[in-house]
Amino acid sequence: MGRNGFRCIVLGLLAHSSMSFIIGSSQTSPLISLKSLVINNGPSSPPSSSSILPLYAKKSSKQKKPGTSKKKNQYASTSGFGGAATAPCPCGSNLGYVKCCGKLHKDANAYAKATAEQVVRARYSAYAKREIDFIIGSTHPLNKAFMSDIEHWKKTIEMNCYDNFELNSCEIVDESYEGAGESEIAKVKFVAEMTQLDSREQTAFMETSTFERAGKHIAKGAWLYKEGLIETAPGMPEPKEEEESEDEDKEESEVTVEE
Repeated sequence: MGRNGFRCIVLGLLAHSSMSFIIGSSQTSPLISLKSLVINNGPSSPPSSSSILPLYAKKSSKQKKPGTSKKKNQYASTSGFGGAATAPCPCGSNLGYVKCCGKLHKDANAYAKATAEQVVRARYSAYAKREIDFIIGSTHPLNKAFMSDIEHWKKTIEMNCYDNFELNSCEIVDESYEGAGESEIAKVKFVAEMTQLDSREQTAFMETSTFERAGKHIAKGAWLYKEGLIETAPGMPEPKEEEESEDEDKEESEVTVEE
C-alpha cells in the first residue's frame, strides 16, 4: 500500500470517528468542519494526537433581546404550589390561599395553634376547596352531624359541598371566649356569602358557631366545631316559617279527606 493510500485511509477513519463523536455528544457543535480535524504533518508522518483539534465546541449562547420573553413565564411561581400560591383565599382575607386557610388545611401544627376565628375561615374555605378531610377533622365528636362511619360521612359532605355556588367571603361579625383551659368555649358569629354559579344570584346566611377542645389527643388540642345557630343574614329576605308550611299541608289534607 502506498503512502497516499495509507493517508486516505487514516483521513477516512478520522472523519468517520469524528462525525460519530459529534453526533453522539450533546455538548459538541454539529458545525465543526472536517478540515479542522486534521493538520497535515507531511506525507510520511501519521497524524499525532497533538495535531488533532479538540472535538468539542461550546454552543454560542444567544442573547435574548429585551422584551422578547414570553408573558406566561413572567409570573411563573417558584414556590412549588403552582397557581395555588398566588390564588386568593376563598375566606376573603385578601391573602393568598397558601398563606391563609391553606396552612390550616395542610399543616396540623398550624391548625392546632389557630384561633376559633381562623378555624371558622378555614372551614368555610374547606367547602370552597373541597378539603373534606379538614371539615371532618375539625368537627367535634359531640357534634350532631358527627359520624363514626368516616367513608359514608365523606360521601355525604361531597353531596353537600356547595358545588353550585362560588364561595368568596366569610365576614367575621363577633368572636368571644368563655372559661379557661380545656373547658374554654369559643363562639364566633360570621356571615357566609355565596354566589349561585348559573344565575349569579348572591345569597348569604349568618351563623354563630360554638367551638370546644376535646383534649390534646384529638387534633392536638385544636378548636373543634361543636354546633351552630343559623340566622338570616343582614339584607337577606326572611325565610318562610316551617310552621306555616306545615299548617298549609294540614289544610290541604283536610280538604282532601272531606272530598
